[in-house]
Amino acid sequence: MANTAALLGNLLNTNADINYYTQQSIFWNAKYEANSAKLSKQVKYEEKWQNAFDSAMDNTKELKAGNVTVGEGNNNPMVADDYAHAKVKQYDEELSIELADLDIEYDTMVTMYDTMLEQLRAQQESEKTATSTAAQDTGLLQS
Repeated sequence: MANTAALLGNLLNTNADINYYTQQSIFWNAKYEANSAKLSKQVKYEEKWQNAFDSAMDNTKELKAGNVTVGEGNNNPMVADDYAHAKVKQYDEELSIELADLDIEYDTMVTMYDTMLEQLRAQQESEKTATSTAAQDTGLLQS
């Protein structure tokens, strides 16, 4: 009987751990998804920025964006940089780097909690079987 109570206590603790880690997994998944959406936008803006920069470096005609004008045949990277920033104001390189770092961090947390949940679910099944067997051996459960 004491063995059954101990096994049942372990099973209840495992169930509580599963509930906690499920909540953590949901929390980190939400952060990961929100960050991924922001990162995706920055990646698109970066591509547009890069295209604008390349256009300014290899232009065959005068280009204008905001108050920046790039003359024909420009090969000045500073002018091309100014043009790209004027053309794609939404792109923020520092934000892009920060979001990429957060993406790695959040993905790591999601993976960690998902792995822990897999292990706990396997442990839960084992504990269920052991508890059931111990209860049947004591006659507490009728087969």
